[in-house]
Amino acid sequence: MNINTGYKWKTGYCAANAVDINPLQFAWMKKAAMQCERFILGIPDKQIMTALFEKRDDYNPVCIRDFWKEIKWIDDVVILDFESLDYRRAFEKSSFDVCFYGSRYGLGFERDNAFMKAHNVFFIPLIPEKLSLAEGKTAIELPLEQIFLQKKLILFGTGIYFDFFLERYGQKYRPAYAVDNNKEKWGRNKNGVLVCDPSVLREEKPENILIIVCSKKYQPILEQMKELGDYDYRLLLCRNEIALLEEMNFFEKVNKNERVLKRIHEINYGMLKEFDRVCRLHKVQYFLNYGSCLGAIRHKGFIPWDNDVDVCMTRENYEKLFPWRDDFNQIYRFVSPDELGKKKYYDCVPRLHYKKAYILMDEEACRYYENQNNRIDLDMFMIDKTYDTWKGKFQRFELALLYGLMNAYRHNSLFYDYSGLMKAANFVLRLIGRGIPLDWLKKRTDRVAKRFNNDSEAPYYFISNCALCKLKLLFPAEIFDKAIDVPFEDLSVMIPVGYDEFLRLIFGDYMKYPAEAERVPHWGRILISPDRFVFEEAE
Repeated sequence: MNINTGYKWKTGYCAANAVDINPLQFAWMKKAAMQCERFILGIPDKQIMTALFEKRDDYNPVCIRDFWKEIKWIDDVVILDFESLDYRRAFEKSSFDVCFYGSRYGLGFERDNAFMKAHNVFFIPLIPEKLSLAEGKTAIELPLEQIFLQKKLILFGTGIYFDFFLERYGQKYRPAYAVDNNKEKWGRNKNGVLVCDPSVLREEKPENILIIVCSKKYQPILEQMKELGDYDYRLLLCRNEIALLEEMNFFEKVNKNERVLKRIHEINYGMLKEFDRVCRLHKVQYFLNYGSCLGAIRHKGFIPWDNDVDVCMTRENYEKLFPWRDDFNQIYRFVSPDELGKKKYYDCVPRLHYKKAYILMDEEACRYYENQNNRIDLDMFMIDKTYDTWKGKFQRFELALLYGLMNAYRHNSLFYDYSGLMKAANFVLRLIGRGIPLDWLKKRTDRVAKRFNNDSEAPYYFISNCALCKLKLLFPAEIFDKAIDVPFEDLSVMIPVGYDEFLRLIFGDYMKYPAEAERVPHWGRILISPDRFVFEEAE
């Protein structure tokens, strides 16, 4: 604590979240107050506490104020609204000659510090000398939530504070990279984060990044950063009770669902644009499928609450596309079902996935699938010919059996929604499937799916590599006679000429919006919350 004990200020001021903490724990506050002839404590009103902690029905700022007024070294307690969180506004309302702060909160701090100097007010830090684990919401989370998906996050320092950040916040807020003054660390990865020379910051646009200083010796780092550029920053080291309210001064209510969906739609848009480019370049015909096709017709783009892209194509067109799989932009990866190897099975859906984002899922399953199961994907479904007679039904029944047998090579976590007869059948088929090579099962699956593709009399198509429940959906062949172009956001994309019948067979009255409760993001059969998406900047 940097307090000049040989000086007595006339009026001191400090704003802090003074609830749920025994006043005996406020040794730092008392030490500050004893250096002032008069000491004013600012506490948050109910609106601020609700914004901070969402539910604080028990919070009564008047009671809290009266409680602290009984403390003999506190002369006055003021209840703060959002406007009064600004130190400059607080000075206008409660003139003081010293203000105690809890963190160096970036460009906002530089502005406040300049204001205090101009008004002959001492701006004194109560920043602790070492990092302590604060329970509940921390001051560092607030700026991270505010920059969510908008700025690049960079860590300065790769010591124990760096380790602490990654352990507590890194999974949710992944840094783009870290910088460190130790030359021996440059170019290496620490806990999956690339460590660079701090001079790389010169290449960044200051308005696009936030730097978290992960060191208790932050002062020389801040001076070094000023030489490199005018960057916004935060200290990992802070007095949380004070810093929380300092950060609330910059608070903007964030709708994570909207921000995450907006980012996913941006990624999906890029994938669809790239997929369409490669397909048109090589004269490959595709059709938007499922919700993507519905979005094109009903919304002229993405369904607002949807978070994936589906296309379908004939087997012939897929086989025409496959040799050009390396033509896609390097930020995407074309993944065929065979790439998982001879002992792993996920499904039979080829994908184009975005390399720089992932979804937090079962870690063991992600390791099993080498992180190819937790990406934001464009899924490619195969449409193959069939009949509605016994031979078509047998074809689809045989496919269902083959998928059940291949489940022997699937990770156990993917059977969470099996129940009843399905659970029993899956147990038996997996048991049998262990004795059959996966390569043989895949080749047999392809042969069965393509059985009638050269039969000009086959009157229907079906989506052969989708969920078992979709195998029974039969589409008259004329639906896919040709592709037509329709607008999708700013793109022109392909849908089947018989899109009306196609969508009615899948959704019924497809122009009717679902109930509000059903308008939720999904990924396959799994509901995905916004907190499970991790986005990283593309290289």
